[in-house]
Amino acid sequence: MVAAPLPTLTEAADLLRRRECSALELTEQALRRIDAVDGAIGAYLTRCDESAIAAAIAADARLAGGDSGPLTGIPMALKDVLITEGVRTTAGSRMLEQFIPPYQGAVAARLAEAGAILLGKVNCDEFAMGSSTEFSAFGRTKHPVDPSLVPGGSSGGSATVVAAGITRVALGSETGGSVRQPAAFCGVVGVKPTYGRVSRYGLIAFASSLDQIGVFGTTVDDAAQVLRVIAGRDPRDATSLAAPVPNYDERLADLRGVVIGRPREYFPD
Repeated sequence: MVAAPLPTLTEAADLLRRRECSALELTEQALRRIDAVDGAIGAYLTRCDESAIAAAIAADARLAGGDSGPLTGIPMALKDVLITEGVRTTAGSRMLEQFIPPYQGAVAARLAEAGAILLGKVNCDEFAMGSSTEFSAFGRTKHPVDPSLVPGGSSGGSATVVAAGITRVALGSETGGSVRQPAAFCGVVGVKPTYGRVSRYGLIAFASSLDQIGVFGTTVDDAAQVLRVIAGRDPRDATSLAAPVPNYDERLADLRGVVIGRPREYFPD
């Protein structure tokens, strides 16, 4: 029996707070979902099953103690250009095939502190240089709806696992479209923050003056919850902004009736 897609982040957080499911149950569902569908799409390069189970048990203890953080007990995936202490990080390259980072990147640390659960690291174009996730040294990632299509890139693995319901949020990186383009290809939400809003400490660089870590989500609200956790000043990244991190929930608006214009010059054909 194929494991059902995970609920959205906000739905899962509500279930966890009401104790209608546990972080362990949610994580086990996510791992079964990987077993069921990832063979066809090829998103995961490294799985963290054992540590994910341990983190889920710890998250359940936090929840039982009254922790009501939005990411406590939420499974997620990271693009394999984001440094994770003790977890293989390849950037989609044979040169880093056996690289085990000795330190934790900023976003990985903030997610862990918030009680999120790392399921594993997902595929990308080698060193984030590509737009289709066909140019990883470890094979291409396929579109979750039609395997003959590409999921976009370079963060195609992150967009794919969200679209496939393996996890409902994932992190990627963007230099010139690598979050927004695969999000559009896969029909999910992609947020490329303002440069400096999220620390780049622990991001394997493509172009440091342009790189930014972004969020994939099933809904805008899901992406906002993650961005609020990972954003903020980091003294280890001289380009990170000192500006306060707003409550993004309060900025979400009903867009019904809003007219969006597009320059005709962007679509010459």
